Amino acid sequence: MYIGGRGIRKFGILLVLLLAGILFISGCAENAEENEIGVVEEEVTPIEGATPAEDATPASVEEVAEPDGEGAVEELISDEEEVSFAGGGEVTIPGEGETGQDNETSAENQEQGNDQTIVQVAEGSGYATFASLVRDTGLEETLKQGGPYTVFAPTDIAFESLPEGMLDELSNDREKLNRVLTYHVTSGEYRASGLKNVNSLTSLETGELAVNATTDEKVTIESATVIEPDIIAGNGVIHGIDRVLIPSEI
Repeated sequence: MYIGGRGIRKFGILLVLLLAGILFISGCAENAEENEIGVVEEEVTPIEGATPAEDATPASVEEVAEPDGEGAVEELISDEEEVSFAGGGEVTIPGEGETGQDNETSAENQEQGNDQTIVQVAEGSGYATFASLVRDTGLEETLKQGGPYTVFAPTDIAFESLPEGMLDELSNDREKLNRVLTYHVTSGEYRASGLKNVNSLTSLETGELAVNATTDEKVTIESATVIEPDIIAGNGVIHGIDRVLIPSEI
């Protein structure tokens, strides 16, 4: 079959156009693939300086509301809290409510004494006979007012140890009983440590009470020994003694 020169030229042009089309389509496909790869690489490119976590596991995180306002941080910290750091060190943050043994003792004394009167505290501390006799004579009203007072309260056993019939005799003679009881009370507050610095005290009965502190820390009031010192009341202090003090005139 004979093809003329014009036909050859047409065929050549078509062939060239066909090849150009193939190359164009191939180039577009390659560009699209390169663009797609570039996007993926851009998404996974690590941040400079960052290191991948090893064995990354989800951590338990306690969500805490962001403190708002001055002093809110104090609400997030307890009175004493240990804070651990990544390096393993610990720092103790003392709170404002930190207390020592002295403060605990003071608080205990305040709780024991509270606002209770001397008679109420004496009764609650086991000196029931003394408290009952004070009420019977009306001396309780005196001890409720003013003060402070120092009271030397005999134990129940001390009253039971009086000579036979003496307690009944005192109970039946209100004036005499009142003198005996006021002989156990002095104006002012004398703790055990203060008693070691005095030689005598004047009682409400106006009689003098001899005070003696021995080297073995024992304190005596006349012939009685202080066996339970410093029982704190709202308006004074009580010292438990092992004997009933009787004025010489009785």
